[in-house]
Amino acid sequence: MSTAHGSLSRGLTIPPGTSGTAGSFGRMFPDLQARKPTGLEMAKRFGLPGGLMDGGQTTDDQQNRGFPSGFTYFGQFIDHDLTLDATSSFDRQADPNGLVDFRSPRLDMDNVYGTGPVVSGHLYDPKSHGTKLRHSREGVDLARTDDGVALIGDPRNDENLILAQLHLAMIKFHNRVVDLVQAGKITDALGEHLAPKPPDEPDDEQPGATLEQLLDVDNYYNDLFAKAQQLVRWHYQWVIVHQFLPTVADAAVVRDVESHGPKFYRPGRWPFIPAEFAVAAFRFGHPTVRSSYRVNENFTGKIFPDDPEAGTTPRIDLRGGPVDAEHALDFTLFFDVGQRKKPQYAKRIDATLNSQLLDLPVSAVPGAKDGALARPVASLVVRNLLRSETQGLPSGQDVARKIGEVPLTDEQLGTEGPVYLWYYVLKEAEVLADGRHLGPVGSRLVAEVLIGILDADPTSYRSAFPAWRPTLALGDRDFDLAALLRIAGVIDER
Repeated sequence: MSTAHGSLSRGLTIPPGTSGTAGSFGRMFPDLQARKPTGLEMAKRFGLPGGLMDGGQTTDDQQNRGFPSGFTYFGQFIDHDLTLDATSSFDRQADPNGLVDFRSPRLDMDNVYGTGPVVSGHLYDPKSHGTKLRHSREGVDLARTDDGVALIGDPRNDENLILAQLHLAMIKFHNRVVDLVQAGKITDALGEHLAPKPPDEPDDEQPGATLEQLLDVDNYYNDLFAKAQQLVRWHYQWVIVHQFLPTVADAAVVRDVESHGPKFYRPGRWPFIPAEFAVAAFRFGHPTVRSSYRVNENFTGKIFPDDPEAGTTPRIDLRGGPVDAEHALDFTLFFDVGQRKKPQYAKRIDATLNSQLLDLPVSAVPGAKDGALARPVASLVVRNLLRSETQGLPSGQDVARKIGEVPLTDEQLGTEGPVYLWYYVLKEAEVLADGRHLGPVGSRLVAEVLIGILDADPTSYRSAFPAWRPTLALGDRDFDLAALLRIAGVIDER
């Protein structure tokens, strides 16, 4: 769901087929022919301001009252956990089987943890022996350099204020779980308590500290981190399967995939991210972005400033960067947390985007420059459609037929001939589900990949412990994002 992508070089080449190497992209339907490219002019007809996909400014009647607006950004967080295409371009052909994914094809939160406390030590608090993640001293922002650069596992999670604050909540969730495990108040994912803390924690330079003592301390903190991390990951994965997917997709399709496994996504021994998912279906979140958001009781901001030359201070919009306490996110405005206050809702999933996404500030678009190409390159729609052509995605109608669905008609699609897969997924949600959730094609692609990735990961709860149930639920409620946010301490525990 990110607007940022790389350019130019092609990645590691692997043989074409249904799967690639770990950390690669591939194809879900390798036997389907690519939709015949229609080039820049057709993409502009769809995606420039005033074009077919221009939805104007978000209005009340466009809201999806079953879709709290925070799920737009939770989906972006998931996307950044799974995919980072730093080599492909929307103006050069690129076989997905030859593109490197710079994120692991696992729902393991490597966008938060990096490669762990040893290799990514700058992400961790040294006072905690590397068991906790860093954030700002005041706790209202991510840890940053003196220049304001976020110290996080994936810099894209500082692209906008809402995502950055959600990333901060995930950091606080991990840190709170560390505290609870260490205090013996909760068990690990398998129901076991952490081994007793060593009675002494000798300093490396303390006279008389033996190697055995030092190793005992290291082993203790390694065990603490591993147990807390597994709990965090499994609860995050549970939320994806049991709350996120039923919110964004057809619940019947999700139940079918959860019970019987994927029919079309076959990762085999080497999980990969299908281009049909990464470049089309999982970009369903773009239409759900509102023009503006109420961030807290005293601050409302547009996603981008009206003046593209506007500075970042004082803050008037929701671009990324340092966050002061007065701009901190009130999560009750973004998720249903069971209180009287209702959240803001996302825009419906349909084949239109709010106008600001069709004319992004040049500073927000990698590769955009002043001149003849600036305007089309600055449209998120144009970028998405051209990228789908350079990666040879099949048409939406062909994918529908492949999974056994009757394709939408030209009249339903509002255009003629084979259409871009991304546009088809959005139009299907609009026509068949009134924009409340994805239709049968979009639901199948999204559910199969997310659940299929968990099934292919030997460390996920679905693979390692299928009977596992969340152990951090509060009261009688099932574990959900509200429980996660309460444990993180970013909303009241009630």
